[in-house]
Amino acid sequence: MSLTCCLLALNACTPAPSSLPDELRDELQPGLNLDQALDQLKQRDITFSVRAAPECEELVRQSSVNVQLSPRGGPCVFGKKTLSTTWAGGHQEVILQLVFTPDNLLVDANFEEVGSFF
Repeated sequence: MSLTCCLLALNACTPAPSSLPDELRDELQPGLNLDQALDQLKQRDITFSVRAAPECEELVRQSSVNVQLSPRGGPCVFGKKTLSTTWAGGHQEVILQLVFTPDNLLVDANFEEVGSFF
């Protein structure tokens, strides 16, 4: 099989970009309180974990992965939603990070679609 055929076949298996990151950006705006944000994530069936402020700071210090947002003195939320999987073990996911102030108000958020072929 030629390289062109292989590239076309691979491209045909790649899912179209998801609208979920943009939808989450619209829904999870700064000023939203922690409970409201968690309710939004639950409605979207997003797997997440809430971390207390000291743990958020420690995660940033110890992370081998570049955490997009710095803590702002309150809790942080990390989450993901699997969008699709392939027969070969590949997947498409949306990952997210939410950062809150000490009074539990959302101050910043990051949403990214990531994937792997295998």
